[in-house]
Amino acid sequence: MSQQITLDSHTFELVHRTNKKIKRISLALENKNEIIIKTPLKFPSHKIKEIAYEYKDWILRSINKVPSKNSFDFVSGGLIPFLGEKYPMNLKINEEMKNVRFTFNNDIFTVEYNDTCSKYDDFIEGLKLFYKFNAQKIIDPLFDEWTYKTQLFPDKIGYRYAKGRWGSCSGVNNISINYKLLQFEKKAIEYVVLHELCHIQEKNHSKKFWDLVAFYMPDYKKVEMTLKSKLF
Repeated sequence: MSQQITLDSHTFELVHRTNKKIKRISLALENKNEIIIKTPLKFPSHKIKEIAYEYKDWILRSINKVPSKNSFDFVSGGLIPFLGEKYPMNLKINEEMKNVRFTFNNDIFTVEYNDTCSKYDDFIEGLKLFYKFNAQKIIDPLFDEWTYKTQLFPDKIGYRYAKGRWGSCSGVNNISINYKLLQFEKKAIEYVVLHELCHIQEKNHSKKFWDLVAFYMPDYKKVEMTLKSKLF
C-alpha cells in the first residue's frame, strides 16, 4: 500500500510493507523518491505518515546517498531491459530466498525476493546474475557468426561485469565481453563482438581499425550510439 508525502517541497511515495516476521518498525530509502516503512502486520496504515514526519530530518539528509528512481523501479514493478525490449516484472515474495532471483518466461520477468531483507542493490545484483547466466548462450553464437565472416579468431572468450567498457581484447587475443550488453538489441551486441574481433588484427583505434569495422558493419557509428543509452 502506498501514499504520497511532501517534506520541505520534496514529494515521496510512501510505501507500507507488512510481514508476520517483522517485529519492529523500520524505515529505508531505496531511491530518492520512495520511503519504505516496514511494520508488524497489525500496524495501522494511516499512521505511517507520522513515522515519516518523525524521521523527516534523517530522510532529507539521506536522499543524496541513494540512487534516483529509474527504469529499475523494483518496488512498484517497472520494466526490465532484455535484448532491446523492455518487459514487465512479476514481483514474488519468497521468504526462503537469500538473494534476489530473476527468471524470464513468456515475455515476463518473475522476480523472487525476501521482503524482510532485500534492498535496491540486491535487485541490481540479481539482474546482473541473470545477464551473466544468459550471456554465454546468447553471445557465443554471435561470435561463431562473426569469426566466420571475418576469419579473426580469439584465443579465449569470457564474460564479466565492467562499469566503463563493453569489451576488451588483450595482446594475446583473449576477448572479454561485459554481460550488461544483454540490455541491448542484437545489432548492438554484434557491434561489440565485431569491434573486439577487429582488435585481433588492429590492436589500437587507428584509421585501419575503423576502416576494418566499417567494412563489416558500415552503419557501426549509428549502432555505437545505442550503447550510450545504458541503463545501469
